[in-house]
Amino acid sequence: MPASEEESEEGDEGSEEEESGHKRSLSAILKLLYEQGADPDRIMDEIKDIVVKTLIVGQPYMSHIYRSCQPEDYDNSMCFQILGFDIMIDKYFKPWLIEVNQSPSFATDSPLDYEVKKAVLRDAFRLLNVSQERREKFILMKQK
Repeated sequence: MPASEEESEEGDEGSEEEESGHKRSLSAILKLLYEQGADPDRIMDEIKDIVVKTLIVGQPYMSHIYRSCQPEDYDNSMCFQILGFDIMIDKYFKPWLIEVNQSPSFATDSPLDYEVKKAVLRDAFRLLNVSQERREKFILMKQK
């Protein structure tokens, strides 16, 4: 199966826990789909397309709500939101958007759940470019 960009940085090929039970890692799902004759790269491209189009449609609403709550934040730097996308893949390997969760749960009930949610938060903080250096620069800028 082609390598997926969602593979963990540690190079973990997948544990038995990731490949059984009701919660599975993305790499385990893609492996299973590949074994059933699907093209995981095509499926991931279609899922990304669904996510992007959903964000484009929802952006005006989210922007309005944000502006209503934070009218003085001209540089859009006061908040961010993590969304959860529930995607179903039908018997023809076509992904379908089921729902978007505005407040996805970060509770964990298994080691896999913990690792997945930890990675989501880590990636969010990377995208936000959160660091002690940036915090110190921000504090100095506010003091001027």
